[in-house]
Amino acid sequence: MLNVNPERILIIKPSSLGDIIHALPTLAALRARFPQAWIAWLVKQEWAEILEGNPLLNEVLAVKLGVTQWWGVVRAVRKRRFDLVVDLQGLFRSAFMAKLTGAPVVVGFAQGRECSPWFYTHRVKLPISAGQSWRLWNMHAVDRNLAVAKFLGAKSDVPEFWLPSHDDDRQAVDQWLKDSGVTDADRLVAMVPLTRQSIKNWPLDRFVQVAQALIKNDRVKVVLIGTEDPQVSRQFEAALGSRVVNLMGKTRVRQLGVIFDRVQLLIANDSAPLHIAVARGIPILAIFGPTNPEATGPYGMESGSHVLTHALPCRPCGERTCRNDNPLECLTSISVQDVVGRAEGILATVER
Repeated sequence: MLNVNPERILIIKPSSLGDIIHALPTLAALRARFPQAWIAWLVKQEWAEILEGNPLLNEVLAVKLGVTQWWGVVRAVRKRRFDLVVDLQGLFRSAFMAKLTGAPVVVGFAQGRECSPWFYTHRVKLPISAGQSWRLWNMHAVDRNLAVAKFLGAKSDVPEFWLPSHDDDRQAVDQWLKDSGVTDADRLVAMVPLTRQSIKNWPLDRFVQVAQALIKNDRVKVVLIGTEDPQVSRQFEAALGSRVVNLMGKTRVRQLGVIFDRVQLLIANDSAPLHIAVARGIPILAIFGPTNPEATGPYGMESGSHVLTHALPCRPCGERTCRNDNPLECLTSISVQDVVGRAEGILATVER
């Protein structure tokens, strides 16, 4: 454990959305450990809104990290004279940025990638084999980040995910649901049928079939969220009619938490909304193929999170291209009946 008493702390975790959510408990632990410190978080502009209004932060440094902006960001952080920098990204550029802040104490992972440990004054060793690929680590990202907080003397027996709600977001979500005919008697199942990486996507037609099975319960409606995709919208609307609430492409990132406050279950591929749902404490049914749920799945399985996977010798591989002779067998082997059965079981236990 490192004995320090910093006055100004910088957390470097610029991306991506799911990774930022995984770092929120570390922020909470550091705030509890250093209640009087000024704490700032360096984040890419496109993800900054998930941190806006967080009462544990004094400043959100929303930046662009392109080649032309990079040195301007360095000058901006140097002016703030941080005395402790925590790099939770663990890459060459984030570690180099941490070093260039001029802070006397720079903390990061001993097993960080791209030679990042070279730039740290203090390295936090994780209980992971040195030769093990980071994609296959069986230590969850939340716990990896919390290891840094514990190194700095923080306690984190119960990880806290602080996601502030904003009145204007709540009003917007309420209006969308009202305009879609949603009433207090309805039971809402949110679905995220697409991710940015196609290798993580369970077949779209199976999501539609699951939705059709669930709405056989007259009280159930399906809420679609994610990036706008006209083809996806048409498929769901043709199959579900008025029983689908299509919010694809309508929501800001920070509005997802408000939506999850209104739903009884989220069904999704391995994607960032899973982790926002964890922070909101709603039941989750996650479908994992090539990625490792032990490392990046919904945190805290005892809190109502469920993961469906299919055991294969090649998974989890963490690759961006499937090399199996039967492409994406890890996903296609998960049947509609598997998902429907698990979803109905979860809904049966949810009161609200």
